[in-house]
Amino acid sequence: MLNRTTSYPFQAYGDVLYQMPPANADMAESTHSIHNKDFDTSFISTEPVYLECPEGIALLAVSVDGMSFEEFVMARTVKLKAGVHFNVISISGKAKIRIRYVPQTMGSHPMETSVSYDPIISRLNLKEILSSYYQIRKGSYQSGREKNSFYELIYVDHGEMDVTVDDETYHMQKYDLMLYHPGQKHSLETTEDSSCSYMSIAFTMDTGIKGNLKNRVFHTRKDLYQTLTRFMKAIQEDTPLNMELAMLHLKEVLILLYQFDGEEKPAGQETTLQSHYDDTMLNEILVFIHNNVYASYTVEDLCQKFSISRSSLQALFRANLGMTPKHYISELKLNEAKKLISQHEHTISQVSDLLGFTSIHYFSRRFKSYFGIAPSEYAREH
Repeated sequence: MLNRTTSYPFQAYGDVLYQMPPANADMAESTHSIHNKDFDTSFISTEPVYLECPEGIALLAVSVDGMSFEEFVMARTVKLKAGVHFNVISISGKAKIRIRYVPQTMGSHPMETSVSYDPIISRLNLKEILSSYYQIRKGSYQSGREKNSFYELIYVDHGEMDVTVDDETYHMQKYDLMLYHPGQKHSLETTEDSSCSYMSIAFTMDTGIKGNLKNRVFHTRKDLYQTLTRFMKAIQEDTPLNMELAMLHLKEVLILLYQFDGEEKPAGQETTLQSHYDDTMLNEILVFIHNNVYASYTVEDLCQKFSISRSSLQALFRANLGMTPKHYISELKLNEAKKLISQHEHTISQVSDLLGFTSIHYFSRRFKSYFGIAPSEYAREH
């Protein structure tokens, strides 16, 4: 899943604003229609660059060294830090990018390796389910040899049997699964004292997924078994929507077979909706905090604005940032104070007021505690 520019990792490259700030005389602005899916040149400026995507969906690729790029879906107005390499790719058919920058400070940088966007498309086309039926075979059963122009999935529900595919014999037991490919000769038989029940699904498909499902017996894991169960439930209800579900579940079975050799995720480590909710909530809160660094507000105000309890907010910040919301806001304001003091455009008292500190004495104590130097001393040395 792609991160958005509103996500916390993007803060290493810039900030997100609610709207494009007013232009100054040194800046140029232009709008470009893009449809490229890759690039081999990055841009870099010694001054901040502002970008937004008013139309379509665009992917912003950013890097600090011009070699290793991170990718973010553009959301809102982006303010890139000076010295960040960047370029934009269109995810949708085309997109529009509005850029504001200082022309004299912008340059391009040829890259050794291009960056491209790999679209999310289906590489497995399940065309049609031809048949699905359940068979019970008594002991000493032997089928004739068949060769078909379609795929056939065999799933053993009970008992055991031997399956011969292209003159190679495989032993299948309960919960085992095998996939006959088009053109393969196959037959099955049961032993004298063992019956067997199994499900057969015949279908056609085109696949561009790398992996070999041929001539293999798969012992179904929990995720595969549960998906097969959902398929069997859907296929028994002869309605158009249930047939759609059956197609989806069979496709999921096939994808799980392609993934079979990978490690199964331990229970509890799946990416959940709750984790996505937490990430989105944290991102929205951080954008608000950064956009309101000069405002005066409390942690309770944050809780009310984002409809979250104080304990949940504290847990969210501790789990992701290792600090409390109050500590995060304080650090942000103190670092902004350091910038303002070094510009020598405001008195210490004015800086304290601008950043919403309750008094100059409290501000001075917090500044010295954090930076190890009083604000007045810092002003004299810088």
